[in-house]
Amino acid sequence: MDADVLVVGTGLAGAAAARALAEAGWRVRALDKGRGPGGRLSTRRKQAGGFDHGAATLQANTPAFAGWLAEEIVAGRAAPWGEGYVGVPGMNGLVAGLLDGLDVHWSVAVATLHREAGSWRALDAEGRVVGAAPALVLAVPAPQAWALLRASALADDVVPPRTLDALAGIRYAPCWAVLLESEPSAECGPPDSGAGDGVDAIYREADKPGRPNAGHWVLHATNAWSEANLEADAGTVALRLRDAFIARTGIGPEAIRDVSAHRWRYSRPLGILDPVPLESAGLVLAGDAFGPPPLTDVPPAERAWLSGRAAAGRLIAARQPKS
Repeated sequence: MDADVLVVGTGLAGAAAARALAEAGWRVRALDKGRGPGGRLSTRRKQAGGFDHGAATLQANTPAFAGWLAEEIVAGRAAPWGEGYVGVPGMNGLVAGLLDGLDVHWSVAVATLHREAGSWRALDAEGRVVGAAPALVLAVPAPQAWALLRASALADDVVPPRTLDALAGIRYAPCWAVLLESEPSAECGPPDSGAGDGVDAIYREADKPGRPNAGHWVLHATNAWSEANLEADAGTVALRLRDAFIARTGIGPEAIRDVSAHRWRYSRPLGILDPVPLESAGLVLAGDAFGPPPLTDVPPAERAWLSGRAAAGRLIAARQPKS
């Protein structure tokens, strides 16, 4: 085997776990179906600049997360903004920093997992082995973790039924995000309240540190509106929320160059679980849906980072010789 641990999913939770394990001397292989770092801290790149269409900003409620963000500021990958922090030059820079120098494989969709002779094997849809290691960090949204484990040839004594039942019970609030490009010189008028238009927040990328004024805006729909329009066509969503943007900002349609929409089906978990009772046979779970009760009120992105670090800690502790 060419790794001590497989990390499936390299959003903030998986990246934090991978970095902690690598710093402890573990050989890490990380797999992600995306084309680059980010997860729900994704930044969509265009020639003139980016769109932070996932999390727009981060807050730090715990000393550990605040300490990490302080280190990222020194490294030039983060900056204070308002009452929180942003990644530089985009939110995905924070995830990229955690993964820098690690063995990460992009555009790899894991279809099944097998546990054989003390090793986890990750296979793609064509049955090819894309990674093997004694330990596994599964750092994807709970419904995806449930589907992956359920589809895998795993005996009950490897993944107990209670694990699948618990994962199946976790629900998420969705969020539609709209990426809108206006003329850079377009001026925003006094904001309209927009009550009932489905928009939860509007962010101008140029207001954030380290961003050019490219006329880039990101709109997040409310969870309720996103739920009601979850299966709508992305083009239809983009146009409806563009109209809400025009009404709110006073920027006319003639100043809008482009608009598109991205659906975050698993934007925010509606509850969290303690992962420890659900783990077995070298499998640990990480993500914003996992954490002990004290983390219930911690924002999802912070909880994801803490969860990844904690998952790595459990693997490291399990490897230590018993005295």
